[in-house]
Amino acid sequence: MLNYKKISLYILFVLSLFLGFILQENSSGGAKIDHDFFQTYINFFYLDFYDGLEKFLENPSTIIQLPVFYIIISFFLKIIDNLIAVKSGYILICSFLPLIFFLILKRKFKFEKEFLFYFSLLIFLSPYFRTSSIWLLGDNLSLILISLSILFFLKFQDKKKIFDIYLCFIFLILCSYIRHYYSFFIIYYLFYVYKNLNLKHLLYLIILSFIFSLPALIYLKYIILNYNFIDTISSFSNTNYLSSGFIILTIILFYLIPFIINREFVIFNYYKEKIKILFFITLITFFIYIIDVFFFKNLIIFPTTGGGVFVKLIYQVSPILRETLLFVVVLISFLVIDFIFHKDRVSNYLLLIILLISLPFEVIYQKYLDPLFYLLFFGLINSSYIKDIFLRKVISLNFIFIYFSFFYLFSFFYYLNLT
Repeated sequence: MLNYKKISLYILFVLSLFLGFILQENSSGGAKIDHDFFQTYINFFYLDFYDGLEKFLENPSTIIQLPVFYIIISFFLKIIDNLIAVKSGYILICSFLPLIFFLILKRKFKFEKEFLFYFSLLIFLSPYFRTSSIWLLGDNLSLILISLSILFFLKFQDKKKIFDIYLCFIFLILCSYIRHYYSFFIIYYLFYVYKNLNLKHLLYLIILSFIFSLPALIYLKYIILNYNFIDTISSFSNTNYLSSGFIILTIILFYLIPFIINREFVIFNYYKEKIKILFFITLITFFIYIIDVFFFKNLIIFPTTGGGVFVKLIYQVSPILRETLLFVVVLISFLVIDFIFHKDRVSNYLLLIILLISLPFEVIYQKYLDPLFYLLFFGLINSSYIKDIFLRKVISLNFIFIYFSFFYLFSFFYYLNLT
């Protein structure tokens, strides 16, 4: 009966994606625009591969990414010759992401499997997961591949079978062919291999990564030599990592809120005992704030677009108060993150730094972290606090679902009024 209940709930969520497809749901705002834009290039590849590639490379807004996903879709279009069927198939493929997330949770925590299964269904409430599924965008395919990479990484940690770590690297490289910025996460895996395996395997994995990356490297060399790639990527990227890092911290706090509600005293007592860490984090944040406000006015750039929920809310207040509020939210986020990270700060902060440097964009959108946040925080972060909230079930699953359901419904109706 329980299995039937879980299967029925999962199928219901999958059907909700097909309903969203019928209703042309656009709860992330830009999915329909991205679909219409990239569908043109899918059609070009469908008609003629080389002509499609030439047109793809001529556009500065497309040359900054690999065309692999659009080539794959055009290939299936040639076989099936029915766009609706291809989109329906893609929705079904995307529906495997919550199941892979469940396998990650089960491998990582090894208890309360029923609780973990229901928790994994949160991904279906992600506006960005839903619209990527519905509008045939490559984000979910890259997330499926990186989730498989995380799964085999955890399997290797558990079983110590060397084949699993090789699969982990392979899936990450394949993921990077869809979204190139995920390639930075190989640093985290290499760091782990360096600490836990002999140099022979480290060398083999580097060689394996190089071989699997050769097509991308050849492509990169080609566009650098034949197109104005360097200037293009400079105009689309933002080297102000401090500014983008602050925005990412506010987005992370938004996702952490339901996991720290009613746990404020635990965090308070931790910093009561670790007063030096509290002082250090506060001092760093305050120091950056003083420099930004009184010396470098553009050190922290407040975005007019993107930025996530907190930035959009802060943007509604007086311009005089915006930066102050932003720094307050960043400070709170930093304190919460350090509390969660304190068991293994080196590995956890390395992962956070990799996340920050992998997104050097001029505008940071919340979709970059949703549902990637779930995969990283509950898959790779090593935290006694995260284990504790699952083991002792000190968080309310009902509250978490209500919180993210509200976010989904708000996004749905917010963008419904704008489109």
